[in-house]
Amino acid sequence: MKEKKENGKLKLFILIFRIISLIIIAICVYILYLWHLDNSQNKSIQENLENKYIKVTINHEQNSDEFSPIYTESVDENGLSLEQFQVDFDALIEQNSDTVAWVRVPDTNISYPIVQSSDNSFYLNKNFDKQKNGAGWIFADYRNNFEKLDKNTIIYGHNRRNGTMFSNLRYYLDEEFCADINHKFINFNTKNSAYLAEIFSVYKISSNNVDLPNNFTTITQLEDKLNEWKSNSIYDFQTDVTTSDNLLSLYTCDNNTTYRILIHAKLIPLD
Repeated sequence: MKEKKENGKLKLFILIFRIISLIIIAICVYILYLWHLDNSQNKSIQENLENKYIKVTINHEQNSDEFSPIYTESVDENGLSLEQFQVDFDALIEQNSDTVAWVRVPDTNISYPIVQSSDNSFYLNKNFDKQKNGAGWIFADYRNNFEKLDKNTIIYGHNRRNGTMFSNLRYYLDEEFCADINHKFINFNTKNSAYLAEIFSVYKISSNNVDLPNNFTTITQLEDKLNEWKSNSIYDFQTDVTTSDNLLSLYTCDNNTTYRILIHAKLIPLD
């Protein structure tokens, strides 16, 4: 009798264990489904924006009969291939009034309109269409001024394991990737100006040690920060950067909550 009772308890325990295991598996599958759905939605949005607003061409002549709000021109000089493009910000702003810029990083899948809200939280879990999305979107620091650029413009993006958003910034942790002269420049456009951003520093740093001012109170403070960023860099880009330059900083995590990947560049006006 006692043995039957113990067997009954064991069977009940096994049954409860199996039910709990099935529930956990179902929750994990659902979380993976949501993760995949968020990534798919953002990829679709990105592709739609690129197809709608970007036309890559090496032809200097534009076809007046074909709508081309973004114009790309390739310029080859000493093995360097640069891209310049124009963005129809009026159309983008109609779609999302928070649009302030566009960033493109050569030989990566990073090509996004940049948005800005009144804080640095909104676009952590909202996409370009302002829909809830765990992948978020590429967004500018709320402190930055895009009518007249601050000394340092700061752009954030998630590092997604599927290779989207700012995840491709990890390429810059490879010295061979950095050594390619075509990877030294980033395209950055605002509604007022077009820029090439020439990289001078790339590094990984503890999240506790990140200090990204958008402006500096003294020249000495700026000089110290430039020296710090250059000394942190894993690669010497041999970029001449001075206190008179305006800067661009790209920021993402390193697939964890402990480290951050940062890229610093100086902005070269193309207008």
